Amino acid sequence: MAVTIKDVAKRAGVNASTVSRVIKDSSEISEKTKAKVRKAMQDLGYRRNAAAQILASGKSNTIGVVFPPVTDKASQPFFMKILTSINETAREYDISVAIATGHSTWELKKQVELQYSEKRVDGFIVLYAGKSDEVRTYLLDHKVPFVLVGTPLERQNEITHVDNDNMLLGREAVRHLVELNHQNISFVTNTLEGEVFAERYQGFKDETKRLGLSRGALLMDRDFSVTDETALVVLDDVLALKVVERLSSQGLRVPEDISLVTYNNSIFGSIIHPYLTTFDINIEQLGAAAVRKILDLRDAQQQLPEKTIIPFELIVRESTKVRA
Repeated sequence: MAVTIKDVAKRAGVNASTVSRVIKDSSEISEKTKAKVRKAMQDLGYRRNAAAQILASGKSNTIGVVFPPVTDKASQPFFMKILTSINETAREYDISVAIATGHSTWELKKQVELQYSEKRVDGFIVLYAGKSDEVRTYLLDHKVPFVLVGTPLERQNEITHVDNDNMLLGREAVRHLVELNHQNISFVTNTLEGEVFAERYQGFKDETKRLGLSRGALLMDRDFSVTDETALVVLDDVLALKVVERLSSQGLRVPEDISLVTYNNSIFGSIIHPYLTTFDINIEQLGAAAVRKILDLRDAQQQLPEKTIIPFELIVRESTKVRA
């Protein structure tokens, strides 16, 4: 016989109405009571009737996750790591996750429109920011609940977003290298677009200018090389591995000849020597916060758009050293 809400209520020592509100994650119920009820559900093997829940609430209890329109997502561990965090957090709230992916914003927009128009999802987490595109325009114009991971370059006051302080990340990288007695520091990137590059590079420029060390950006392409640099700030871990390889082909060793600090603290940073000095941007917290924010928007617990800043931490490893 199927386990009912009444069975769960009896096991937890609460009213059936309390169990119902816990299922809906009502803010009126204390975390202590929620934990007790959820344990009773787990102990009894309770599974909600999804179809009945949708009919009663008008909600699908599913959130969409929109990947950026790029072809090499698998080479970027950020996306898999944040998707894992989103899935784990959604599971805590008894929420399902649907994926939207494509090679162009047009393809993405078609998927998003279909998922929302057919009530397959209650809202979206969009995993890329930067300039507005067809997807974001559709979501804003149709007042679809969504949360952005990153900082939009346009219409910031209309969009709830979760991000790190990327300008501060740029400044802190310079400060770390200066503390190690480096003066000739350049920024290495493989793109001149996107808010992550723009903000980290701006922070880098602000700090080097403040210290009288103004340098430019080096673009990672077939002609990439360094001149008198003793240290580099690299846009992300994956690019940093390519930079180490290119420097090695030019007879330069990291960190003996040139120090290197980067971002994201991906698995790649600690599997190949030299292990990378990198900023952990707490991807797990980014994903978890995005889920909580989209549920707040869906349930109208959050009325005004807001920005949530996730803290970061510098992980010092082998790719930086004091300059003699």
